[in-house]
Amino acid sequence: MSQKLYNQLIASHQGLGVGTMRDVILPAILGKETDEMLYWIGKDLARVYPVATTEDLIHLTNQLDFGRLALRKKSNTSQVWRLSGVIVKERIQRNEEETSFGLECGFLAQEIEFQLGTVAEAKIFDRHRDYVEILIQNDPQNSADNERSEMVTFINIDRPDSEEEKPKKEGRHSLLKLKRKDRVGDN
Repeated sequence: MSQKLYNQLIASHQGLGVGTMRDVILPAILGKETDEMLYWIGKDLARVYPVATTEDLIHLTNQLDFGRLALRKKSNTSQVWRLSGVIVKERIQRNEEETSFGLECGFLAQEIEFQLGTVAEAKIFDRHRDYVEILIQNDPQNSADNERSEMVTFINIDRPDSEEEKPKKEGRHSLLKLKRKDRVGDN
C-alpha cells in the first residue's frame, strides 16, 4: 500500500507534500473525527480569506487547489455546488469513500454565511467518480450576527484574467466597514 500511495501522490496534481499532509497525516492525527475537525478548520480558513461574491469564491477555491467550483442550484434556503477537477478526481480515485471533503464543506459554509449574513451549514450531497456535490443550507430567519461576522472585511481576489480593476460588489458587513473607514479617512 505504501508504494502504491507514494506513486499516486508523486504523480498527482496535488503533489506529494500536500497530498501526504491532507490525506495521510491529518487523518492519522484526527482519526474518526477527521471529517468534523476538517469542517471546523475549513470554517476558520474562510475567516482568514472571506470573499464578497460568488465569482470571488469560485476563484479563491481554485487558487486554494480545492478544485473547480460551480454553483448548480440556488434557492432562498439552499445552494448546491459542484466541486470537480483533476485534484478532486485523483483524491476520490485514490481513496474512494474514505476521501474527506470536510475542509471544503466548512470553507463553503462559512463563506456563504458571510455573504448571506445568515447561519449556513454544508454537507456532501452527492459523490461521483470525478466530482462531489455540496449542499449548503441556510436559514434566512437565523441571522449570523456574531462577533466574527460583524468584523469581517472581505479580501480582493487576484484574477490574472480579469479586466482592469472593476468595483466589486460589497457584502452587507463590508459596506459598514467601508462607511466607517471613509468617515475616519475624511477626518
